Amino acid sequence: MNETSASNFLRENNAKHYWHPMTDPKRSEEDPPLIITKGDGEYIWDIDGNKYLDVTGGLWNVNVGHNRTEVKQAIIDQLDKIAYYNTFISSANPPSIELSAKLIEMLRPEGMTKVMFGSGGSDANETALKLARQYWKVMDHPEKTKFISLKNAYHGMQFGALSASGGILWRRAYEPLMTGFFQVDNPDTYRNPWTSDPSELANICVNILDREIQHQGPGTVAAFIAEPVQGAGGMIIPPDNYWPLLREVCDKHDILLIADEVITGFGRTGSMFGTRAWGVKADIMSFAKGINS
Repeated sequence: MNETSASNFLRENNAKHYWHPMTDPKRSEEDPPLIITKGDGEYIWDIDGNKYLDVTGGLWNVNVGHNRTEVKQAIIDQLDKIAYYNTFISSANPPSIELSAKLIEMLRPEGMTKVMFGSGGSDANETALKLARQYWKVMDHPEKTKFISLKNAYHGMQFGALSASGGILWRRAYEPLMTGFFQVDNPDTYRNPWTSDPSELANICVNILDREIQHQGPGTVAAFIAEPVQGAGGMIIPPDNYWPLLREVCDKHDILLIADEVITGFGRTGSMFGTRAWGVKADIMSFAKGINS
């Protein structure tokens, strides 16, 4: 198959057989997507040889760039030993243990002591929500089952993670979603009806959260979950006092604080982890994307 035939094959079969997430299949026929064939460093190339600056780093998951020699070598070295073995109950493997230890070393300022692995960001957030409920059952507070999150938040497409997500774009096709999930206003300094002062806005939004917790009953709320910086919901950077205030209100009502670091983790915001920029220690942190590189 020559280069032209290969290109035509890919375009034709993309339209025929590949259903892109959150996309009407007809759109792939009417408005074909970029088909990316190569990456090197910060650049990618499409099927026609056009070169682009990869400003999203794949999808926020190629933090150190494409085609890194040391990353490829690490994969080869491991494949030479074993490609997979489960760690479900009574077995383990060296890479999982070594990575756990490395992550805990990196997370020493946050006080984390345990790592659980999953398959991606949605799975990580789904697991975080389940762990929160399980924690309160173990602590003899089984009635603490509710979750509060932010409007326009995105936490993934699994049912629990999607129920915590606040954007109608992601929720509409699957409603009704799970019960026990509630959203409050996010600290968007550009779009809000109250103030243009960031510090004042943080106080307003956290007070709204405080009132929602009291309305639901603190004894029924398991956790509050949020992204340090809202990504898919608009790249919303919170005021500097917002996360410290979140920590205070969660402590006040004895509810867990879950930091969704799927996008912000591993240097994406300038600090190694998003919450670290404000000196905040979450109770549970979820990672994906940047952990790959």
